[in-house]
Amino acid sequence: MLSDIYEIKTIYSKVVVKDMDKILDDDLFNQKIKEIKNGYIVCWLDYVVLFGIVRDGGIKFHNNESPDFNRYLQKLRIFNEKEELYIWRSGNKFKFRYRKDEIDEGDEKIEYIDAKQIMYGNKFHVKDGFIEVYEDRGIRYFLPKEFIDNSLIEKLDKNENRLVLYTRNYIGYNEIGQAGFIDSRFLKISVI
Repeated sequence: MLSDIYEIKTIYSKVVVKDMDKILDDDLFNQKIKEIKNGYIVCWLDYVVLFGIVRDGGIKFHNNESPDFNRYLQKLRIFNEKEELYIWRSGNKFKFRYRKDEIDEGDEKIEYIDAKQIMYGNKFHVKDGFIEVYEDRGIRYFLPKEFIDNSLIEKLDKNENRLVLYTRNYIGYNEIGQAGFIDSRFLKISVI
């Protein structure tokens, strides 16, 4: 299982990149949320990191929080295993990148490596459709329960496992043929 996670593979991938003045007023942002339909969102705000669910083009956070993205957003990722919308603040504007991987031919054939990253938090509490993840040193966040397969939730309650973030890292080459990562997107969060 671990051997295939670091294997270089090739896929067709479509990318859209643009600048935005405001997030919520941007038609492309709202269109892409509706296209993604079902997935997850993570937002880094000036004061907190929020995880949420995207269902049928709508976003839901723990306690129905409704952050002011235009004012407090540092970056956000809306993702599922096939696509991701990534927005980040750059000065007084926002940058926008949408990437969708295709099984069939798309815009660009690109190499990639999938990776796993252990997430902070070794204590878990399931409540109101979310999992509270925390550590004694003060890290605390709420993750949608849908991230985790129901058969694995019981293991979390017993502190037997850790959460892991799966990422896809895209490889590009410079003018002298040197390889490096040129983009990265979230795929899913699960339990190991």
